[in-house]
Amino acid sequence: MSSKPFQRWQVVSPTRLSAVDPRLEQALEQARETGHAQGYAAGLAQGLADGRQRATDVLAGEAAQLATLLDNLAQPLVTLEQELLDNLLQLACALARQIVRRELTAVPQRIGDLVREGVAALPPAARQISVHLHPLDLDLVRGISPRGRNDARWELVADAGLSRGGCRISTESSQVDLTLEARLSEVFARLMDGGP
Repeated sequence: MSSKPFQRWQVVSPTRLSAVDPRLEQALEQARETGHAQGYAAGLAQGLADGRQRATDVLAGEAAQLATLLDNLAQPLVTLEQELLDNLLQLACALARQIVRRELTAVPQRIGDLVREGVAALPPAARQISVHLHPLDLDLVRGISPRGRNDARWELVADAGLSRGGCRISTESSQVDLTLEARLSEVFARLMDGGP
């Protein structure tokens, strides 16, 4: 063991150093200011980046919620629009039926034209032709002969089950349905399918 007496070390505080060397005090102050400025700049940049990211995340979430809300609001409108279009189409169909019926009573010779068209649509070999008409339309077609079918025999049949303005023509092997309901249904089906 050594015989030297033990001597305590003392930490020199910066204030004691500054009293000793003013340049050291100036260097410490400059280092503190530089460190503070660098830390502030780094913290500010990090804070801005974090804030922007949070704002982007929040806005994206709110935009998704808003889009969902708008979709939910629009769905009843789409349904309502389709119901309105369906109702308008039904109204137009009912109106068309009334107009056609009125037209047939105003211009009765149209039933004769309709019968000629139906008979012309039959196969050329057809001989036994039955024309079913509403009883009130029967007199309108008496005396009409089927064009190009001088040898064909046809019979007019009163059928109270048919609406005025239509007819059903049949032979031994075929049938032509020109009832008002069938013709209107065909037109309305084309309208509903978007066809001409």
